[in-house]
Amino acid sequence: MLNRIRRIGKNLQIARKRRKKTVKQAAEMMGTSLSSVRRMEEGDPSVRFETYLAALEVYQLENTLRFAEPEDDVIGLALEKQRLPQRVRLKKEKRLDF
Repeated sequence: MLNRIRRIGKNLQIARKRRKKTVKQAAEMMGTSLSSVRRMEEGDPSVRFETYLAALEVYQLENTLRFAEPEDDVIGLALEKQRLPQRVRLKKEKRLDF
């Protein structure tokens, strides 16, 4: 897991540099501190998740994030398919005759 966080941080650092933004500028745009941006780019797992989301938004990469999308859940889809009923019946309405 730590390797993935580091890779994401490095990717966000590359995105920042491609946009010719300093760490200070990125922090201001994200509404966070300089140290949070530095730690995020280093892959520090203690950085808040919203900081990563803010970076994606600032760099206009939010549409590239595919995190736990239901259609990507291969195992869940297979399990769901197994549990589908053979028949679907309407429930009978309760009649209250007094």
